[in-house]
Amino acid sequence: MTPGDILRIILAFFIPPLGVFTQVGATKPFWINLVLWLFSFGFLGLPVLGILWPVAFIHAIYIIITRK
Repeated sequence: MTPGDILRIILAFFIPPLGVFTQVGATKPFWINLVLWLFSFGFLGLPVLGILWPVAFIHAIYIIITRK
């Protein structure tokens, strides 16, 4: 694990799509993570889905660790 990966994980803790974007750019994993993260804030009036923040964070960690 490089220092860049550690920085990405720290970014992903606060804003998961930003961590994914710095790893893979604006590809499919970024957009999936962005949608998960937006749903966690009640995007489209669905605040019940607030549990999706940990899912977005875990997805971001997975992408950061597995994509090289």
